[in-house]
Amino acid sequence: MELALGDRLVDLLEHGPRPAEHPFTSLDPAAYTSLEIHRDEVAAIAAGPVAALASSELAAPGDFITVELGGVPIIISRDRAGRVHAMRNVCAHRGATVETREAGSARIFSCGFHSWSYDLDGSLRNVTDSGIWSSEPCTTGLRRLACEERHGIVWVTPDAEAGGSGETVAEWLGDEVDELLAELGLAAMVHHAAVDYDLGCNWKLLTDGFLEIYHLKYLHRDSIAPYFPANTTATSPTGDHFVGWLPKNRLVKELTERPREEWEVLRHLTGAIVLVPGTVVQWQAGHVELFSLRPHPTDPTRTTARLTMLVPADRADETDLWDRNWERVNVTIPDEDFAAAVDVQRNIDAGAVDEIRLGANEHFLADHLAAVRRRSDLVNGRSRDVPVAVG
Repeated sequence: MELALGDRLVDLLEHGPRPAEHPFTSLDPAAYTSLEIHRDEVAAIAAGPVAALASSELAAPGDFITVELGGVPIIISRDRAGRVHAMRNVCAHRGATVETREAGSARIFSCGFHSWSYDLDGSLRNVTDSGIWSSEPCTTGLRRLACEERHGIVWVTPDAEAGGSGETVAEWLGDEVDELLAELGLAAMVHHAAVDYDLGCNWKLLTDGFLEIYHLKYLHRDSIAPYFPANTTATSPTGDHFVGWLPKNRLVKELTERPREEWEVLRHLTGAIVLVPGTVVQWQAGHVELFSLRPHPTDPTRTTARLTMLVPADRADETDLWDRNWERVNVTIPDEDFAAAVDVQRNIDAGAVDEIRLGANEHFLADHLAAVRRRSDLVNGRSRDVPVAVG
């Protein structure tokens, strides 16, 4: 993979970005505010794998974490045999929250309302005072959700009805992306840190920043821009997903001064793998930044962005290095990329944006909208136009 990628980047670095071959397009800002579109997109996200957490966050049997995905409260746990389970964090009795802690270790889960208890896989363990509660036994446990560990990540399908569709994470990723994540070694990476950002913008505005680098030398002029050649990226669709590679300045020296068979390409790149819908895996030549974009269930202008940093397990004890990288990403991304998305959303919400103009070098934003629409149409059983018109 490295040599083929290097060949592709040699041509890009030698000839530079291509001149525009078609006019700009116009995007209706309703793509970021429509309640109907948002409702369909939330359903589409909930019907497929969502990056819930790093596998290593459940390091031992009995470990659990509670999350909310698509508005659904969920317990994710590792049982005594080492298997991971996901289930609604809602008691089968009268709908109370079962586990109120954010994380911890448990032998069983017990509801504080009437003390019904459940095993780590969600099966019903005990009904208190069962003799006076019912003349017949109850066997209903917590509602289980499709859950799979792959590439060092726990993926959960929040929609319980969709969980029976049979689509595995590998099938959703497609062969090419699945093989890429394997080659990048995500399965051998562990959790270093994670943080949630509650943002006042549509989730797609956050994704947009990973799909074009036109903004790099302007928005990031005082942070990361000096390390990269301007307007230089190799991005391509892979099924309904997108894979982009951003070369660093030192890659030019690597490709021009070393024999091809000795090229070390990946260590001089940043990679953005945009998984449709709602997940971004950003490769940083030594660690990975995992972005799980979780739209508000009803408000299209709010998103929780879960940022997790994964590091090689055999280097996890290099905490000073990873802490510096973690600090850097938590300045660059929130203060620059996220802030720009929130700013655009604020202007859209004020009615001050009549249309959004996408240049030829930003066409992957429109392509991403089309990919999201296809996924949404598939899940919701309807066809809807993408609000993009030729300018």
